[in-house]
Amino acid sequence: MKLKLVLQTIFILLLVSFPAQANESRPFFLNTAVTMNGAQVPAGLYDLSWESQNSKVRVTLSKDGRFFAAAHGIWVKNAVQYSEDAALLRVNSDGSRSLMEIRLAGVKKTIVIESVNPVFQVKAK
Repeated sequence: MKLKLVLQTIFILLLVSFPAQANESRPFFLNTAVTMNGAQVPAGLYDLSWESQNSKVRVTLSKDGRFFAAAHGIWVKNAVQYSEDAALLRVNSDGSRSLMEIRLAGVKKTIVIESVNPVFQVKAK
């Protein structure tokens, strides 16, 4: 009896000690071609899915079951709740656009994409 109680307690503690993951998805429209984590993504309607673990998130864009791009990012809290989905883009020196943030309708958080090529680089002398 005691062994069973100890095993149940250990199981519950192990279950609680692992951070919760949330997997979600929704349609997401890009009105222009973008680069996401080095991958070229044409304009169009995509299935945006994400896996969260605390503030870290991994986002994936797919279309008709075909993988296009994935990137790591972080959730950043906002004071604003967006009324519609939006993509914040950076215009690169060559005129191309890089996906920097994903703003989801009805959510007071933004997904900030980790940049493969940082905007600023600091070098020590």
